[in-house]
Amino acid sequence: MHSRPSVESSVALRSLIQAKRTRGQMAEALVLARLGVRIATQERIAGDRDEMSRLALARYLELMPDDDEVRLTLLQLGQGAAQAQSRYGVRRGLLWALFISGGISAAGAIHLNGWPVLFQSAQASVPVATVKLPPVVSASAAAATVTKKEAEVATPIVIRAVGDVVLGSDFPKYRLPGKSDKLRMAALRKELRNADIVVGNLEGVLSDHGKSRKDTSRRGLFTFRMPEGYAATLREMGFDVLSLANNHSMDFGAAGLESTIRALKAENIQPMGVPGAEMAVVKVRDTSVAFLNYSYLPAFARIDDEERIKAEIKQARAAADLVVVTVHGGKEGVIAIGAPSGDEYFMHEYRGDILKFSHLAIDAGASAVFGHGPHVVRPFEIYKGKPVFFSLGNFVGYHSLSTRGKLANSIIAEVRFSPQGKLLGVGVIPLKLDRSGIPEADYSMATLNTLDGLLDEQLEKRPLLELAIAPATEEVAPVAAAPATASVPDSGPLTQAR
Repeated sequence: MHSRPSVESSVALRSLIQAKRTRGQMAEALVLARLGVRIATQERIAGDRDEMSRLALARYLELMPDDDEVRLTLLQLGQGAAQAQSRYGVRRGLLWALFISGGISAAGAIHLNGWPVLFQSAQASVPVATVKLPPVVSASAAAATVTKKEAEVATPIVIRAVGDVVLGSDFPKYRLPGKSDKLRMAALRKELRNADIVVGNLEGVLSDHGKSRKDTSRRGLFTFRMPEGYAATLREMGFDVLSLANNHSMDFGAAGLESTIRALKAENIQPMGVPGAEMAVVKVRDTSVAFLNYSYLPAFARIDDEERIKAEIKQARAAADLVVVTVHGGKEGVIAIGAPSGDEYFMHEYRGDILKFSHLAIDAGASAVFGHGPHVVRPFEIYKGKPVFFSLGNFVGYHSLSTRGKLANSIIAEVRFSPQGKLLGVGVIPLKLDRSGIPEADYSMATLNTLDGLLDEQLEKRPLLELAIAPATEEVAPVAAAPATASVPDSGPLTQAR
């Protein structure tokens, strides 16, 4: 085996990661990538990238012993994987993998450095002694053994959600992107396209004229106005639904809001959360998904209007199979990092009780809740088997939103449901915004560690990531947690991406 080129296994590892991303097997891709990173930085096998890659593949099978594709790759590489295991040790098998991952919860959740990645309970509780390479199964045999239950989740409903979106502004100063930056924005579709529905929050208006209602000369007051033609860019990026119930949708009065709604609809993007466009409904194959949007602002449906919230979610459930709720609220900036708790304020303005609202929405029948507005990533939880993302951070803030420090970190949230509405998986795609405010997927250790801190910060004060997927009969499939088209380094195990 050692007579073969030293890059053979590392090429195989990269190919597997890319193949899994392309097929949408994002949990598996992320696990392979993270193991490659960990082994490269912890094992320090000097000058033998091939050995590190084989070890990463072997360790991966300790977590996912039923992955025939990886097993076949190891068999094709020969006995090198076995030699790597013998030389460097399995380190207590599955327990070693759990150690580097951060532990396992009673609900069957493996935490990748604080990122909850849910697996089926049976996988999470496999005794170390039984972790073995599975037998090779041919594709035809595998297809013949597909059960009715497996067929049910074969085509899940995939929703990706992002936070605040500002494509620039031409008021009061001209801060619109040039041709190259607009192309970079449109290229973000590669991070969003492997979803049935993409939803975000549009901060600002789409309008070609008008005067702002705000006095932007005053400290802390901002307006965002984008040309109506930028709706086409939003469509190119992949958006299907955009929430408008936020503190910038009325920057240019009723006329600005009306032009925004008109421009979005002209590009087949559904607005929501404002008068005349309260709810959006998207049909995915035979499943309909309703979207509702709330905020702390009195002009729109308020976070604290409990009776209205419950009534609207009930009405949406009658019209659709799934109901997804988005909310614009909470304090802003680095002071917002951490779990929400109780009423929050920003610049002496009431911004709502995000935790209470989110739980109310789920109790009323919502399938998922996505938060935006704080401009930072906040922790997420699984409440009564439903995902709640308290804040997704900024998605695009072209020369408009701060990218200093932790404000540059962001995520794409993904949730997967069966056509019958059962939660199948939850995960995140790590992003980092450049100085201009345009993001890209970033799997560098620095970004992963920073996001771990953002997601985990202050959790010791309130155990947020309980991941209460119970009852035990509710099985959860591997989680979506990595983009399908993120770049892979040209050589060696995955150590950094971009």
